[in-house]
Amino acid sequence: MTPATQKAYRGLAEHFYATRLNGQPPSPKRLSDALRAVAGDYRPAYWRRLRNALAYDQRERGFAEAAERIEATKNPVTREGSTEAVKPKQTRAKRVTEADEAKLMAHFSALNDPITTAALFVAKYTGARPAEFAGMQVIEGKVFVPGAKRSHGGTRGADRLIELSPAVVNAIGQALPYLQGDIGPTQDRIRAAAKKLWPQRKALPSLYSFRHQMGSDLKASGLDRRAVAYLMGHQATESVNVYGNSRTARGGRSLPKVPEGTDLAPIRDTAKQPPVAAAAAPANARFATRDLPQGAAAQIGKLLSNGGAGLRVSTEKFAKCQEVSGLKLEK
Repeated sequence: MTPATQKAYRGLAEHFYATRLNGQPPSPKRLSDALRAVAGDYRPAYWRRLRNALAYDQRERGFAEAAERIEATKNPVTREGSTEAVKPKQTRAKRVTEADEAKLMAHFSALNDPITTAALFVAKYTGARPAEFAGMQVIEGKVFVPGAKRSHGGTRGADRLIELSPAVVNAIGQALPYLQGDIGPTQDRIRAAAKKLWPQRKALPSLYSFRHQMGSDLKASGLDRRAVAYLMGHQATESVNVYGNSRTARGGRSLPKVPEGTDLAPIRDTAKQPPVAAAAAPANARFATRDLPQGAAAQIGKLLSNGGAGLRVSTEKFAKCQEVSGLKLEK
């Protein structure tokens, strides 16, 4: 388990203790009961991740009995003979137009919601899975993204270090402290807002829509398939087929790059067809100033005032988030 995953697990556990135990201290039975009680609120894969996080955190605190009981807890929704309905997958839009992006950002800016604004910002510029946000770090001017989809004996999902413009990296560094807890409530807020903003649509924009858009843009950029797979956090090139296509690419914006010297040989070339480059100018071109508003890094930094990085966001700080409106992204 990587340090980033450990950090993400601690954040998930802390949020669970604060929101799911009704103010009671953690105990083996209380944690197991609460974990079963929330099973219907999550997709099975996320529920398993939450269970792993709680078991890890309890074991790290020296409570082996609690960790073992949590690990033995079964999902009541997916157990054999269950009549409970599994939470359905969202119908996700697989692209994010500039107009839709601006509308979402304006909505949450008006609400002075720095957490959701930060999540949208990070999703756009990294294409990371929402579950990866809590473990992301800025390391020596680059963004480290921990692979959240590790499975099949370690052959799926991968950590990566990505390169972005200094302005974007700085802004991401300021946004990440807001994304240390459970990303579920943030996703719920985005979905509720999307239903309100686009009531006639079946496929609504979500954080994952930005990941699909990133896949489209990377495919259209002309990058080698191994580079695309690396930036998307895959260990095989065929996996990138799931995300977007070059026809829905948005050209002329800053995209992440593979740092010089990165070894891409471990990524398996399993794809039959190479990505089709768009006729437009490479989207992985030099960072455009219009891609990030003037002084946006400083504006994101203001979100962390009176508390500092790593502190929880208080209700009072929400009232001071007028600056969020400066994060409205253009193209």
